[in-house]
Amino acid sequence: MASPFMLLLWAAAVFGLTALFYRLLLDLVKPDPTALAIVFYMVLLTISQYAASKITTYLWFAVPAGVMTYVATVAMLDIITLREGFRYARNVVLAGFLSQFLITAVNLVVLNLPSVAAPNNIYAYVFSTSARVAMASPIAYLVAETLDAYIVARLGGAIWKRVITADPIAMTIDTLVFMPIAFWGVLPPPVYWETVLGQLAAKLTLAPVIVGVVYLNRRYLLKKAYEVSR
Repeated sequence: MASPFMLLLWAAAVFGLTALFYRLLLDLVKPDPTALAIVFYMVLLTISQYAASKITTYLWFAVPAGVMTYVATVAMLDIITLREGFRYARNVVLAGFLSQFLITAVNLVVLNLPSVAAPNNIYAYVFSTSARVAMASPIAYLVAETLDAYIVARLGGAIWKRVITADPIAMTIDTLVFMPIAFWGVLPPPVYWETVLGQLAAKLTLAPVIVGVVYLNRRYLLKKAYEVSR
């Protein structure tokens, strides 16, 4: 039987790999730290769309598996916001919002292509759900992440302020906008409401992890990324 905390472990693993590859590329290739953070941010966002089509478990709730990318995504947005400020971060959020419609378009094309190996209905569950997720996610994402970036920029660098204010508000808004668009009518009502509660529980209980992650990034792991040359 899987541990109720398995998703938390995977979230930590995704962050660890993200931080490792970010640091390696920063040291070896020496790209602009903001541009590199944006690349990782967009990749994580896209991964979350497809991962969200699978409902898994966390604690005692059902949750979309895409939640496991959340910690790493927040870490990348933190770099972008503190290096460049709210307006720049807002534009990155908007670019991410618009880019996710490409996923929806590609999913619809894939579903309508003739299939040689198997009937199309075999692929329909993943790609049709992913299409709804890809429509829901940018809408929830635009509202919640813009709000999050704004609050973080207003609060400055204090990590604890972010955790007790910006993150809980953004997490709640994200879930309440995302879930009806992505899963209403797809999941049975009891599972749907359990998943709503599960996603809220997952994101809110990940807040202490985010504190640790952001602190480690700023002080040790990705300290160089926060240095702004003027």
